[in-house]
Amino acid sequence: MYDSSSPILDFYPEDFEEDMNGKKQSWEATVKIPFIDHDRLLRAMAGESAVSRYYKSGSLLICYFAARDHRLTPDEQSRNTLSDYSTLFIYDESASNHYTSSLPGSFPDLPKCKCRMEPYALPELGGGIELITGLIDGVHLGASALAGFPSMKTLPHHAQLNHHAINVHGQDSKNISMVITIENAFENVKTSELAGKMVGERTFLYWPFLQEGMVVALSDELFRYEKGPRGVIATPHEPNSLIDFRKKSHRIEGHYSKRFGVITGQIDVIMHVRPLQGESKSPVHAVALTEVGYPANRLEEDG
Repeated sequence: MYDSSSPILDFYPEDFEEDMNGKKQSWEATVKIPFIDHDRLLRAMAGESAVSRYYKSGSLLICYFAARDHRLTPDEQSRNTLSDYSTLFIYDESASNHYTSSLPGSFPDLPKCKCRMEPYALPELGGGIELITGLIDGVHLGASALAGFPSMKTLPHHAQLNHHAINVHGQDSKNISMVITIENAFENVKTSELAGKMVGERTFLYWPFLQEGMVVALSDELFRYEKGPRGVIATPHEPNSLIDFRKKSHRIEGHYSKRFGVITGQIDVIMHVRPLQGESKSPVHAVALTEVGYPANRLEEDG
């Protein structure tokens, strides 16, 4: 942009604000420049009503600008034109097209391009069919949504904006973030009691994304609780297992706090969960779920 009298000069300011948001290098910043007005840009190119008014020394100056479309090459004009068709790119092993570089001197030609292009028209609704916007009847949302769908309604919590120094891209954020505090729904409940209710049962992990899994054990600082032939068995930790429990609990608490802005509080109990591997359905009734597979040879996920 070199014409100081351009009607769209304000789209390209020389001075602008950079939002560093905890970054160290200027090229990492978010540049705050105005959004381009589509209609003004087209009017400036076409020369239609492209009039700018400038106040200088109290005087009103009116400038008229000529059309600029004729300065574009035929390819550039075609690129700026709306079309009824899209282009479909298809890999073709038998093709051997010579693709000329779009920027000679910077990019080489492609002498044996294995891709062919075809015009593609988006399908249209016909036969009296109308597109209905919104959710269909019977869709599940929130806590009743399908496994894997993020939901903030599966755990009691409260949230507030706060300075929490959340680290997402290797740098602590200096701005405020939405911080979620998980409320302990099992306050003062013994681990043995929780294990009796949860071990062997279906649950969901990776909150809030809710991947389905099966609880195989619970651990606290003293014992690991697993299903036995006569109920839940409590096995005392070996010295190394106790150290491992403390490391895992601190890692879980710190990871959720610094990475996701989720405050879990002190981790007193760790649930060992096997993620769901797949489902099998009855060959007679294809829609009936008959079996859920939890791989025994897969590493347990702690949560």
